[in-house]
Amino acid sequence: MSTSPSRPRLAALDGLRLVAALAVLAFHYVGIELPYWGVPSYVEFPGLNEVARYGYLGVNVFFAISGFVILMTAYDRSIESFAASRVARLFPAYWAVVLLTAVLQQFWTGGRNPTLSDVLVNLTMTQEAYDVVNVQGAFWTLWIELKFYLLIGVFILVGMTRRRVLAFCVLWPLLGQVAAATDSGFLRSLLIPTYAPYFAAGMLLFLVFRERHDVTTWLALLLNWVLCLRQTMAYAERATDLVGAPVSPVVAALVVSGGLLAILACSRGAVSRISWGWLTFAGSLTYPLYLVHGQLGFFLIDTLQTRTGSYAVLAIATSASLLLAYLVHLVAEKPVAPRLRRQVLASLETRASEP
Repeated sequence: MSTSPSRPRLAALDGLRLVAALAVLAFHYVGIELPYWGVPSYVEFPGLNEVARYGYLGVNVFFAISGFVILMTAYDRSIESFAASRVARLFPAYWAVVLLTAVLQQFWTGGRNPTLSDVLVNLTMTQEAYDVVNVQGAFWTLWIELKFYLLIGVFILVGMTRRRVLAFCVLWPLLGQVAAATDSGFLRSLLIPTYAPYFAAGMLLFLVFRERHDVTTWLALLLNWVLCLRQTMAYAERATDLVGAPVSPVVAALVVSGGLLAILACSRGAVSRISWGWLTFAGSLTYPLYLVHGQLGFFLIDTLQTRTGSYAVLAIATSASLLLAYLVHLVAEKPVAPRLRRQVLASLETRASEP
């Protein structure tokens, strides 16, 4: 199946990405039992914590958005072009944040304190494979994203058709669960059964966006929605341990369902036609904000929480994270990413043309 030559910019989806990033930030700052406040977050921020304790689900929504966006990006694209676009998208901001974090840890001992070797391995983005500490806690999701990109890369080589995408989105989560149930370590790692339904749901939402109504696509989406709910509700007990206060499986399921519905709304109807420039700008801040907010925010909270009010410290940490995210986008992403993409693409295409 073919796609239109120009892919539409879904500005509302950019805005949803920022909402998901801010939800993760809120979870890390006032949702979990963060030691830097001196008391549990649910004591320091009783009202905010009631909402922020569900912020971890922003990651789940991120994975669904990634399924949508990456499938849209991968259609009618060569493997060389896809690989170059992913390298340019992921690494400039990531390298900047890894180095900034390494500098921060030289004079703040309250963080993860990675060694030089840890930092160097982190620069490759493969630290999870080597059981090396992530210099920022949120980096664990990047290894999952990389494995998803690998699967999509193989899909590009095989050739994408509507039938193959539908089959993949049904079989992938199920085979991943079989790998988990049979304790097949390699396949379990590769197929990421815990989060496969979110990626698959996002891919199917792209098909709904691209092809409108199709009963097979809706049925496959319904299957993956059920699998998402199963994972979400099962994880609520673990989330309760992290928060130190009850996390309702029902509320978590409603949040995830709302996230999937929001992706659908952002890609169809009146919402999909919104073209406000500030939403696109918000989308450009999402990735660097997700990368940078952890250790920077914790440093500010740890440093300032005994000197001023907690809500003021929270506002400072959040504002500083947004500002640094903008600077990373301005200094690292904007000038480096296009150049890196061109150079990687030229290199890969040259290699591909060699006998």
